[in-house]
Amino acid sequence: MAESLSPTPSPPPEHDRRLAPRDAFQWAFDAQAARQWQQAARRWATLRAVYPDHPPVWIQAAVALRELGSHDEARHLLAEARARFETHPGGWVQGANTALADGDTALAARLLEEARKRFPDDPPVWVRSAHLALATGDREGALRFNRHARDAFPEWAPAFDQHAELAMAAGDWDSARQRWAEVRRRFPDHPPGYRRAAEVEERQGRHREARRLRLAEEHGLDWLEESGPAEPPAVAPPRRRDGRNFIDLVWTKARLNLKSEANRNHLRYLWWVIDPLLYMAVFYVVFGLLLNRGGEGFVAYLLTGLVPFQWFAKTVQHASNTIVEGRGLMNQVRISPLFFPLVAVVQNAGKQTLVFLMLAVFLLLYGLAPTMHWLALVPVVLVQLLLMVGVGCGLAMIIPFVRDLINLVPTGLQFLLFASGVFYTLDTIPERWQDLFMVNPLANLLHQYRLILLDHQWPDWSQLGWLTLGCVIGLVVVILAYRRLEGVFPRVVVE
Repeated sequence: MAESLSPTPSPPPEHDRRLAPRDAFQWAFDAQAARQWQQAARRWATLRAVYPDHPPVWIQAAVALRELGSHDEARHLLAEARARFETHPGGWVQGANTALADGDTALAARLLEEARKRFPDDPPVWVRSAHLALATGDREGALRFNRHARDAFPEWAPAFDQHAELAMAAGDWDSARQRWAEVRRRFPDHPPGYRRAAEVEERQGRHREARRLRLAEEHGLDWLEESGPAEPPAVAPPRRRDGRNFIDLVWTKARLNLKSEANRNHLRYLWWVIDPLLYMAVFYVVFGLLLNRGGEGFVAYLLTGLVPFQWFAKTVQHASNTIVEGRGLMNQVRISPLFFPLVAVVQNAGKQTLVFLMLAVFLLLYGLAPTMHWLALVPVVLVQLLLMVGVGCGLAMIIPFVRDLINLVPTGLQFLLFASGVFYTLDTIPERWQDLFMVNPLANLLHQYRLILLDHQWPDWSQLGWLTLGCVIGLVVVILAYRRLEGVFPRVVVE
């Protein structure tokens, strides 16, 4: 019997009688979810000694034993469940499943017939009846049972899943496509409506539509709404990459991420304003009021360095692990790994727009009115974008191969915070070291921001030009490395 799997069925302390049965049962359900059937069977045997009057300890134990191939033990437990719990349909439904797995279709049919009489309002009874009918070659009976399930339980997704699966089993791909579309319409958050529909599209040669459906499963229904209909082209597309489509894909995904991030907060988009305001307020209070550090104008000097630096730090930290985090999508659709860090860069750039606007308001209130030199912010911001793309994508490329590097990213950013002149002025550095200090690209960028915003001067075009050249060369190297390693990433990220 099932108890033989656990010679001493004494429950561990965390699953004693003081726990609610539902909490205790989760212990065994966790093993089933991980498909650790031997462990699940032992846990159910343990729980059966503690909660013998609860149906799951008999029925779910039988499920685990059936998966282990112990059909006789499973049948015994299910017979006991039917005798003990006459008002619970699980004994009959799982009994039919076990009989069918054992090849005894006659017993499965008898159990389901009795279940339909006893439990006409239980949806799984009708779906399993349809499954049995299909297994025995009675397609009309399967459709009849399934139609009853859909009509009687219109809010139960598995009945509509089965309707589409029946069409797939018959090779009726057009009907299957329509039925999966109906599943998505009724249950937009139901993953099989996308995953199985993508398989139908693949069978019919509509690979682009299949990719869209897999992306929608990963990122939500908004993906389909944003990307619009995707009918297959009249002729096969060229094999070369379409850069414009790739950019549209990055842009769309970044916007959806921003929308999703805002929806997770009660204050939605307002939090993007409150967060940097609080951040700047802390530094204003500490350095400007409490420490009175740096003399007149130091707070403005501090914030004009801190805001661009935080943009760099948040973007790099966000982008650095995106390829590892995107491994699920990467192994479902063919997409360049460069997609993942670029989405992070664009997403953080969208949020940073509000922060720069608030910095401009602060400078105006501080007495630093805008001048024509502010037009030079455009090239400086673009150079910072180039730098963030290069550094973020470079780290994202390396981390799948050296996972421990992700632990050093915050430390490296903290070092840059103190090595880039955020808290001190350039003239505090000895003159002989200033050129070396400006080799740091972030120190260079912060110097350009301050020339424009605080000194009302044009940036140092020579320094900015050399920085731009370095960023472009670095970015080219990163892109070439991505193209060389593109086929390696899907294997590395799952190791």
